[in-house]
Amino acid sequence: MILSLAIIFFSAYLIWKSSESFDIASSYLTRNLNDGIKGPTINAIASSLPELLISFIFLFYIGDIEGFSAGYAVIIGSSIFNIAIIPTISFFIIFYREGIPLFPTDKNIIQQDGLLLIITEIALLMGLYFGGISIYLASILIILYLIYIILIFKKRNATSLDCKSKKDYRINFENTTFINNILNINVAGLILNKSKINTWKAILILIISLSVISFACKELATNSEHLSKQLNLNLFFITFFIAAVSSSLPDTILSIKDAKNKKYKDAFSNAYGSNIFDICIGIGLPVLIYLLVNDLDSISTNSANSNNNIILISSFLLILFSVPITLIYWFKDLNFKRSLLIISFYFCFLGIIYFLSL
Repeated sequence: MILSLAIIFFSAYLIWKSSESFDIASSYLTRNLNDGIKGPTINAIASSLPELLISFIFLFYIGDIEGFSAGYAVIIGSSIFNIAIIPTISFFIIFYREGIPLFPTDKNIIQQDGLLLIITEIALLMGLYFGGISIYLASILIILYLIYIILIFKKRNATSLDCKSKKDYRINFENTTFINNILNINVAGLILNKSKINTWKAILILIISLSVISFACKELATNSEHLSKQLNLNLFFITFFIAAVSSSLPDTILSIKDAKNKKYKDAFSNAYGSNIFDICIGIGLPVLIYLLVNDLDSISTNSANSNNNIILISSFLLILFSVPITLIYWFKDLNFKRSLLIISFYFCFLGIIYFLSL
């Protein structure tokens, strides 16, 4: 058990540190994107790759309904963590660092992303209830994400930003040695070595960072399964809590960085955009490929697996908690009391899942 926990924590550390280098590369490659577009698209897609990879690993490693439910739990757990914990953590950091009592929320972005997220969650619930884990559900979820991307670029690409040119783009590193860069998984520091970043170096940083994240996700998935057996706990709960939080570290880091730079739109839209990506692509793509590879129309739920009911109930609970959280963001800016209320929603959700998985 201690070894499994140690590997899980180390995997989370790898994801966290690699995501910092990823942020440097993605920020450079997307420096000309308009405000509010980078968060829900580039950042959301790349920072949510851990959830996607873990979903793939569980489905193809364990297979059938058990494998799907483990990956599904990561997606649902990450989704509620993203909208409940990431914005509130961003607020608390800004509050304690700079004494800002209110964290402004962009009402248009919350309205657009929040509404589409809830529509996506409803589509997931309805698809699971009426059609099961089928190729039709996977296709609908993927199409919904494509619609979301089109809407994002259409609505937020109207204004231009005063962006820095490539010549003005600088990255400041602390004086660190080669060994320190290795120990801190500082991929960007190793590649750049205090030199200027360019497109090819940024792409190389992305590739190496994502490779490290992929390895960490594999270890996170396999050791989560080992831990569930060692603790005699349902794998659904283990992945919903431990694996989901660990895989959400890139989203958390990127949103905190955006908040520190006063890019409040991206700090919020990244969390919502990540959720839409998680549900649509993190569930839809692995299921679609799994069904096509195995020449199936759907994943059977006729077994006595106890997670069958949890899948549907957790999908309903996600809608139930997403609506009030989104309404809080829509009507009010974040302050200390509202942040605590939203965090309490998350732990309430976590407690319900725990009792359902007993």
